Amino acid sequence: TFARAAMHVFRGMRGLALVLSLGSFCTWAVDGKALRTELVLAHYAEDLSWVSRYAGKENIGVTVYSKADDIPEVAGALVLPLANFGRESHTYLHHIVHNYDNLADWSVFSQATTPGWGYLIGGSNNGHLNDKVSFDDYVRPFPEGRDSFFVINSASQFPRAAQLNRHGIIVQGLPEEGPEMCPKQGADGWTDWWFLPDHPHLNGGDMLEFY
Repeated sequence: TFARAAMHVFRGMRGLALVLSLGSFCTWAVDGKALRTELVLAHYAEDLSWVSRYAGKENIGVTVYSKADDIPEVAGALVLPLANFGRESHTYLHHIVHNYDNLADWSVFSQATTPGWGYLIGGSNNGHLNDKVSFDDYVRPFPEGRDSFFVINSASQFPRAAQLNRHGIIVQGLPEEGPEMCPKQGADGWTDWWFLPDHPHLNGGDMLEFY
């Protein structure tokens, strides 16, 4: 539901990809015109060494909005401080509002964690990518002529804080998984609703308060 609403909100933009595994790199063009892509990263304490894969490349711009106490330096990237509230949603909206008349042809919004497969609470595989999806899938402008690229991996109920997940973000190698917006098998491609009272997003006692 959020993704569908977001596509309507952003329809006036040139192009959008959202990332909630790195592959080949190239320069893309449509009708002979090179397209400008911008990575917009929401940073707090993440290791940004992976950004060198893109920063300084032709037709790729990288803007890092950092809410850290110590603002990092990233070669080839624009790093801007932001007040630490509102999480990544605030960062993305801030960028859109303040750059609306000068947005890139294709904008990629992502948390600043190193892209990779999976979402496992307390585990090392928390790159938020679905199986068989790479970060370059988001960076490539207008895939197959589409004006946006979404791969929906999870859903949450607020304020109850129950969640469900797409199978491809918690299990690798499933033949039916891929870069489609929703699982090919429909409702059967999702876990059951689950709830963890000690989930880190509930440290404040209320998931709405966390976000």
